Amino acid sequence: MTKRILSLVLALTALFSAFGTFNAFATDSDADNDPGDMRYTYIDNYSGSIKLSGITASCSASLSARTSTSLKIKMELQKYYTSGYETVKTWTESKTGKSLSASGSKLINPLSSYRLKITFTAGSESITVYKHP
Repeated sequence: MTKRILSLVLALTALFSAFGTFNAFATDSDADNDPGDMRYTYIDNYSGSIKLSGITASCSASLSARTSTSLKIKMELQKYYTSGYETVKTWTESKTGKSLSASGSKLINPLSSYRLKITFTAGSESITVYKHP
């Protein structure tokens, strides 16, 4: 009887652990900012996306500022390994102005998991978001 209860507890623990891992991936992505968000002096709006199609990952991001300032977008395509995510490709765009966009693509292994890490910088303000396909 004790072995049966122990087996049931272990099975339930494994089941809940699997769902917990799945939920962590599903909620890891930050939503785009609220356009009415006034937390930032320079950053007005930002967005980004990653699309996987066959063996290609297509990544894009855009940033707009309230006033003309130095802008930078750093996109990092990250692949999931058992030890966590590791960057496999980086794209960087920068300029002075009120808007900036960046895009890039890379051949990938369609059987692997990927995410896009985007760091938006306007003046002295910076924010990092994660996007999943």
